[in-house]
This record gives sequence, C-alpha cells and structure tokens, in this order.
Amino acid sequence: MKKSSKRWTALLLVLMMLLSVLTGCGGGGGSTDGDVTEEWDGTITIVQSSDIINWDPCASTDVNTKNCLKNMVNRCFETDDYYNPIPNLVKNWTNPDELTWEFELHQGVMFMDGTELTSEDVKATYERAREKSSSGKTLFGPVQNIEIIDDYNFRITTAYPYASMTTAMSNTASSVISKEWLAKVDAGECTWDDVMRNGITGRYYLGERVIGDSVELIKNENYFNNDVDGAKNEKLIFRVIPEATTRTIMLQTGEADVNVNFDTATMADVENDERVTILQHESSDIYYLALNCEVGPFTNPALRKAVNYAINREDCLQVGTEGLGKVHYNVWGPRVIGSSENPEGYSYDPEKAKSILEEAGLKDVAVKACVYNDEGERVVQVVQSYLQAVGINMTYQRIDNTILTEVVGNNEYDLVVDHTASYKDPELFFGRYFSKDGIGAKNYAHYNNEEVNKVIAEASSTLDEATRLAGYTKANEMINADAPWVPLYNNIIWAACRTGVTGVNLSDETTYYYHTICYE
Repeated sequence: MKKSSKRWTALLLVLMMLLSVLTGCGGGGGSTDGDVTEEWDGTITIVQSSDIINWDPCASTDVNTKNCLKNMVNRCFETDDYYNPIPNLVKNWTNPDELTWEFELHQGVMFMDGTELTSEDVKATYERAREKSSSGKTLFGPVQNIEIIDDYNFRITTAYPYASMTTAMSNTASSVISKEWLAKVDAGECTWDDVMRNGITGRYYLGERVIGDSVELIKNENYFNNDVDGAKNEKLIFRVIPEATTRTIMLQTGEADVNVNFDTATMADVENDERVTILQHESSDIYYLALNCEVGPFTNPALRKAVNYAINREDCLQVGTEGLGKVHYNVWGPRVIGSSENPEGYSYDPEKAKSILEEAGLKDVAVKACVYNDEGERVVQVVQSYLQAVGINMTYQRIDNTILTEVVGNNEYDLVVDHTASYKDPELFFGRYFSKDGIGAKNYAHYNNEEVNKVIAEASSTLDEATRLAGYTKANEMINADAPWVPLYNNIIWAACRTGVTGVNLSDETTYYYHTICYE
C-alpha cells in the first residue's frame, strides 16, 4: 500500500482556515482537491458497487455484505490477508487430543445491549450456523459436540481430526451474536437491524440505513480491545454506487475516501491523479461461469466441455480487468491444496468445441445467463460472441445482486457470471460451491457428485498431509472433468483511496477490516 503526505506551510494553513470560514467544509472524508487536506472529522466514506443483502451472517454470501458484517460482528478468530486464522474473541486454546479443542474466551467482552459475552453465545451461534447456513454445514460438519465448561471456556469435539477448526471459526457464518438476540430475531420479535445495534460485540454498530443508498456504522466505544485494535475512525459511511465511473469520480472530487470495488476500466482516469492512490494485492479470486448442471441444456456434460473450449479467456481477462491478472483453467484458486494449473488441458479451440457439439448431436442450443456487476457484464458480452461462433445462442440479463441467490436457486438461469476466492483447504469451501448443501446458496452450478463428496470426506478426515494432498488432487481433477464451471481468469484485488488515507486492508479476496482506515 502506498502512502503519501503533504507538507503544509504556515501561509497555506492560514489561507485554508479562511477558505473554510468562507465556504464551509467539503464532503466525505475531508478533502476538497488534490493539494489541500482539511481537518479530518473522523468519518470515512466508502463507495461500493452493491447494497447490503442481509445482516444475518448465516445468509450472507455477497462480498460487500460480508465486509460490512465483519466490522460489526466478532468471531472467535479473524484472518490475515491470506486467510490464516488469528485469535480475536478467543484468548487461549489447546488440543488435548486429535478430536478435542478447548477454547478460553476473553472476559469482559460486552454486547451493545450491555450484557457480557459467554460460552453460551458461542455455542448458540455455531449450532445455528450448522443448521441454517450452507457455509456452516460445511464448516461445522465434522463437529460432534459443543460443550460449555464455564462462562468463558468451551470444548468442541469432532468426529475425526479436523485440521481447519480455527479457520472455520473465522468464517463470517461463525460470527458470534448474542444468544438472546438470535432467539428474538428467529422468533420474529425484532429485525436484523435491531440485532446489529444490540446483539453484537464488534468495533462498530449499525447507525442509519437507507436501503439502496447508504449504510452508517458508528464506532463502538466499549469494544473490548479498543486500546490495541479499536477503530481509528469515528464513523463509516457506505454509499451504494453501482456505476464504476461514478465511484472513481467521487474519489477524485473528495466525495468519497475509499473505493472498495475499484474497476480497472477506470484505471487510466486516475493512475496519474495525485489525489488518488491505487492499491493492489495478489489474489486467489477467480472469475468463472457457473453452468447449471441440474436443469436445462447444461445437464449435458458434452455441452459444458464444449463451452470450455469455445471461449477465449485472454479476451475475457482483457475486457474484465484490462488484462491485469492471468488466465485460469481450474475451478479452484491457485493456492488451494490439490489445485493444478490446467487439469483438463483446456485451451481456446473453437473447432474442437464444434466437434464436441456435433458428436453429441447438439444443435441450435439456446442458453440464458445472468450477471450482476459491471465487470461481469463486460465479460458476458465477450462470452456471448464466442458461443455464437460455435453455434450456441446465449442471451443474458443483468440483475440486482440482492436477488441473485434466489433466482439462481430457483433455476431461472442456465449460466451465471460470478467470482470467488477459496480457502487453502478445500474442505472449507467445497460444500458451498460443489455439493448439495450449497444448492440454493453459493453452488450456482447446482453441482453434486457423490463420488467427489466421498473423496473430499476421506481427505478431510485425516491429519496426514500426504493423504490429504492426494485426496484433494483427485477431487479437483474429478470436478474439472465434470466441468460445472468455466474458469476464466485469476484477477488482482484492487482498491483505491484518497491520497493521504492509510490503513486500507486488502486480502486474498477483497478489502476487509475497515477499522484501520484514517487520514495520516
């Protein structure tokens, strides 16, 4: 991350003070042009491409939603920018044996309603996640029992050795919420907005919210660890700005301080602009096409394979990210255990695509696709032209991200343009994307193969690294052979901020942890 600071002269300060008196202060985070930074009022304005879908951590799959949640709801473990677990609510933990985990919570962690967090809240959260969340079903699948030792200590036992227990506890679905407030919201006695103002322990709580426009998060002055890693700003304001160009312009004019969904299509507008700093991070994030394997034309595996050969991924990369990234041929990210570069040997080969279609007797194939953001729309237009060239007629529709999971779960589309990042350990994401537990959530391909499920289960049930690697490699090869996805490219994670802003964190997948953002 680049940082810059301005040298102010005494004369400039005097002139600025006079200007403030005459004209009043500017917007967002406190800058009016590229040369002069006003006195910062503690507010950080963040522009993002989509609105919040659902505050329920068990129902949240959208990245922007999860990022807001992570700043309000604590987990027993957080993660660094490569998804390695870091203790948060947990103070100490041990493994008495291969199947047992014992955890000690920090004492004095307070919910916003003034009650203290205890082991009962953790247990209620995890049991609910296991019941209501596709992620939770996967993450806590090996868990046999969650036992309360006392108010600040609890024990988890698993059916088999579970090496990724602490990583599972860092997932958004594992966000610890007050047992009392969970009971209220599930009974319909309050809203999730109420929960985000009362039943959480994070660095912020929910302020005003205007659906479709903005969300305000206010600093929690009673956060249990404020002296160490509390919020460095007083307030976060998230503005919902779907248009990429508008988000960039708002940075340039000072209406916003951070753009967490920076689109590389606007790179040329800001790369030489002193008012804006561009940030980047290597990524496990991949853009892909999810092909509906449950109903419609893509139930035919020959069609899925033909599409993998029909598309020029280089062109998708170029229009998607201005060529900033690399072509990718695997349904798993590049750093996932068992992943390889190109298991099926796919390439851009339209003649082979036509041959596969002809051999399968597939003629006059028509499919319908959906997208939900600017990058996806640019990509789908390229895909459309390449499919047309081999005899596949594709239409597409842009839909709002808030209904994406619902319409895909209802089989309303044959193809979805999406992107995702992956944990290093496949058992932590496999269920969400490639098993029946994820159908209706993030398994947009509606893919389920019992043989693959068995291989994953066997690889997950041992701590022997060689056995795990062999199993995951086999599972990865099987999924790629079934072709539920068309992987396109591995992109770079981008963000942009006003020059003078510091503390913008980027991870393997996205921007995250906004409590460190402030002006120098």
